[in-house]
Amino acid sequence: MTTVDVSAEVAEPPDWLPDTRRTATRVLAELGITRAEVSVVLCDDRRMAELNRTYRGRDEPTDVLTFSQGDGDAVPGTESGTVAGDVVISVESVHANASQYGLQPAEEFVRVLTHGILHLAGYTHEGVSLGDAEAAHHPMLGLQEKIVTTIAKEQKQ
Repeated sequence: MTTVDVSAEVAEPPDWLPDTRRTATRVLAELGITRAEVSVVLCDDRRMAELNRTYRGRDEPTDVLTFSQGDGDAVPGTESGTVAGDVVISVESVHANASQYGLQPAEEFVRVLTHGILHLAGYTHEGVSLGDAEAAHHPMLGLQEKIVTTIAKEQKQ
């Protein structure tokens, strides 16, 4: 069974924000995950900077942070149990990313949410920065883009 809870620490989520619960459930389905307990928290850059400073030692906002509730979650397809944890997303950073890369904010939100869920599922991109030329060929990041493309096509129908 899959449970996705969504909460917002922002005054009012923007009108471009897709249905977060449905999108997270769709990402999990694309990964073949049938047992998950995921919490998605929407916040602003100020809150994200606090979390990033506390948990990563970086005094700046980021678009997404993931906090797994499991010990060494396995990648789906192995002996994974329930994927569980929190995905915290800065709506401000998502909007800024979209502007910087010439994307629609809703598409960038799906990308960031997918990225966080992939981390909860045990995927990593150690040693590869998202801006690196080889990022497009990295297994996790390639899977991320495949899922984003699939969901974007569905949302346009």
